Amino acid sequence: MEVGIHAHVTDLATSKIGAALRPVFQKLAKRLKGDYGGVIEHLWIDLELVEDHSRADGLPRHAFRFQKRVSGRSHFGLPPTPDSFNVGHFSVRPDFAHLLGLPTKQTIPYALSLIYKASEVLLEKQKKLGGFDAALFRKRLRTECHSLGYKIEA
Repeated sequence: MEVGIHAHVTDLATSKIGAALRPVFQKLAKRLKGDYGGVIEHLWIDLELVEDHSRADGLPRHAFRFQKRVSGRSHFGLPPTPDSFNVGHFSVRPDFAHLLGLPTKQTIPYALSLIYKASEVLLEKQKKLGGFDAALFRKRLRTECHSLGYKIEA
C-alpha cells in the first residue's frame, strides 16, 4: 500500500508549520509503505492547516472514505482504461489556537499525535477494507514516528 501524508494547503498563519511538516510527512509516508492486507492500495491523510476551510462544527472536512477510482480517462491517445486503485482518504483537523501557540518544532509531534489518534477510524473500517490490518498500520505509524525522533501521544 502506498501512503501519502499531506499538509499542502496553508495560509499566512500556518505556512511555516506546513513547511516544517512536509519533509517529515514525506519520510514517514515512505517508511509506512507496505503490505497491510485487504483491498486498499493507497491511503491519503491530509492535515488541515487553513482554519477558514474547516467545518463550523469543528470536525475534519473529510471523514474517512473509501472508493475504487474508475476514471476511464485515456493516456496518450490510447483507449480509455479504468484506474484500479482502491483509495482510502481522511483529513485531520488540529486545534488551531493550540497549534498556532506552539513553537514550530513542537508542531511536528503534535501533528503526528493527531494523525495517530485519527487513524483509529481505520480500526472501525477494517471489514469494509477487506481485512486491512489497521492495528499493524497504527503500530508501524507509531514505531516510525519514534524512529524519526518524535514521541507521539496516543
